[in-house]
Amino acid sequence: MLVLGIDTSCDDTSVAIYDARERRLLSEKVSSRMELHARYGGVVPEIAARQHLELLLPMIESVHEEAGVAPDPETINLIAATRGPGLIGGLLVGLGCAKALSLGWGVPYVGVNHLDGHLVSAILTNDMLPYPHIALIVSGGHSEIYKANSPTEYFLLGETRDDAAGELLDKVGRLLGLPFPAGEIIDGWALEADPEEPPQKFPRPLLNRDVLEFSFSGLKTACLYFMRSEEAKKYSRESIGAEVLRAAVDCLLGKAFLACRTQSIDTLVISGGVASSRYLHREAGKRAVKEGFNVTFPDPNHCTDNASMIALAGWYRFEKSGPDDYDLDCDASLMVSTG
Repeated sequence: MLVLGIDTSCDDTSVAIYDARERRLLSEKVSSRMELHARYGGVVPEIAARQHLELLLPMIESVHEEAGVAPDPETINLIAATRGPGLIGGLLVGLGCAKALSLGWGVPYVGVNHLDGHLVSAILTNDMLPYPHIALIVSGGHSEIYKANSPTEYFLLGETRDDAAGELLDKVGRLLGLPFPAGEIIDGWALEADPEEPPQKFPRPLLNRDVLEFSFSGLKTACLYFMRSEEAKKYSRESIGAEVLRAAVDCLLGKAFLACRTQSIDTLVISGGVASSRYLHREAGKRAVKEGFNVTFPDPNHCTDNASMIALAGWYRFEKSGPDDYDLDCDASLMVSTG
């Protein structure tokens, strides 16, 4: 059962072929042209959509060649493409391509929720992932906690009230004069920084309240005002950036492990682009041991946007609900289906 996965939800163009029966990834390609967006300080939707148009069909041919299978209905059994959330131009390119191939090849297709992809991405690394578990998605646009009962059944427990954690890091990076995206640079600073410098200068919003919610906009503002103060001159921008990430990770892990305790579940799965943070990995591992929980991450290549997780989520969706109709549309603000 070979699934062709397509993800064009943001700036990365990704295509993969996944063998659902053997639970094995045969081929995957990801093309990122971040340098085109970095000069503008963020992803430009029009540039991203044109990039997907240029790259998608050659990449589909390339993954078939790498997997050693022919691009035709005799080998591909299902096509899965992201239909949301994301940038509408890119979503239209990917889902439109999936529909065209489905019609031309006479094989079924499904439109996949990008967040469903993140929620199953750890299975690509660990196909014995236990259910139920607590799932934390941390990315540029999402900071959400779910109870996962199965690969297709999720219940939202809490989310951010304002900015997402990845969005916070990019905005703080701009304040610190860093190129876009800033998260990887700040992550390196946090790994090397003195944990007491500056000594918890920034707030940990909602951390001491028994609610499963995040709020990161105040943390960004606190950084802004601190940098304008005389006291900030005593510290390097590296130490300031590291303290922002420490504060964000304190909030993320505090709420995630609170969810584990309140739901009486001992496994936490952290996914999404920010889940590739080495500092987050280190702190999650330390706290999991201390509090008696298990914590799992996808492979770093499958934390960021990728078509492998879309192929896998598409297979689960197809098994549960069958193929989609061709009138299925994209939804830039699509939410995870719960229950």
